[in-house]
Amino acid sequence: MDYRYLINSLYFKFRFILVYVLIGFFAIIFELFIFSVVTYYDFFGESKKIISVLFGIFFAFILNFFLNFKVRYSKIVESFFYFTLISLSSFWFFQLNISNHILQLNVKYEASRLITSASFFLIAYFFHKKFSFKDFKKIGLALYLENNLKINKIHNSVKNYPDFIHIDIIDKTFSKNRLVNRISSIKKIKYLWPNHEIQAHIMSKKPSVWLKNLLPFADIIFVHYEIKENIYKLKDSIVDNGKKFGLAITLDTHPKRILNILEHCYSVLILSIEKPGFSGQKFNLKALEYIDYLNTHLIKKRIKICIDGGINENIIKILNVDEVVSSSSILKNSNPINQILKIKYQS
Repeated sequence: MDYRYLINSLYFKFRFILVYVLIGFFAIIFELFIFSVVTYYDFFGESKKIISVLFGIFFAFILNFFLNFKVRYSKIVESFFYFTLISLSSFWFFQLNISNHILQLNVKYEASRLITSASFFLIAYFFHKKFSFKDFKKIGLALYLENNLKINKIHNSVKNYPDFIHIDIIDKTFSKNRLVNRISSIKKIKYLWPNHEIQAHIMSKKPSVWLKNLLPFADIIFVHYEIKENIYKLKDSIVDNGKKFGLAITLDTHPKRILNILEHCYSVLILSIEKPGFSGQKFNLKALEYIDYLNTHLIKKRIKICIDGGINENIIKILNVDEVVSSSSILKNSNPINQILKIKYQS
């Protein structure tokens, strides 16, 4: 048995909660330090407990947001709102009452806070992950619908560890080197990953040709800005069938050209490589400029940013986005599951 692999897998799998507990411990220590200071100088009177708790909440949020879950920066206000709401509700309705009972046993307030906060750590973690940090980076597995695609083998190697499955359809109008798409494979993909979001990325100047076959199985469909069809009609066809509409761009298209269209999008996909359609290329740093531009202009909008191309455990650390797509970094690794966990939890 490869114990190193096992230990790494366990660490990556439980990394969020391990770091969350560690941050929570130091947050309580910080809260109690603030409590001792305001008590010593007699600040805030009867409000000193809630004031010190608020300091602890803010401390825990900042560390979790930037060091643990690493949500896209534009989501910081929404994330902080849920984090504060959940934390204050836990303190006010549960922990404070229990703490008061403990105090009647002649236990110091500081000790009662440690006991009560520890008692609700796991419950709070569940709610924070579901609401406060629900937008932490998702990792998708990219698959080209080639004739030699061994779907069963791939499924066995990654199982359900990808957050979503990203399917690339490429035809000769987009790349002369991609002429064959085994479109029937998408049905098998949906069967093997029934609870995963299926993204279909159509690399074609005429994406309408592929829509009929993709709509029954894909949850979100990306079409390119650089097409020869009416993009708004395509959007209507996708949305009218109950699917989400996404817009994809290459590095030849600056995001400022698509701002008006983005008003109608669920997600924008940036291809962060030189030659779209080929797996295994290096990440192009020009994509960082596009990410920064979109984050600046989409700060008040709920449009996701997804990056596709050249993604690995090192690149993802510098990406302020919602989702990333990876193929060769995962499938060519000797331990694909471990690589997915490494990309996800080292982000």
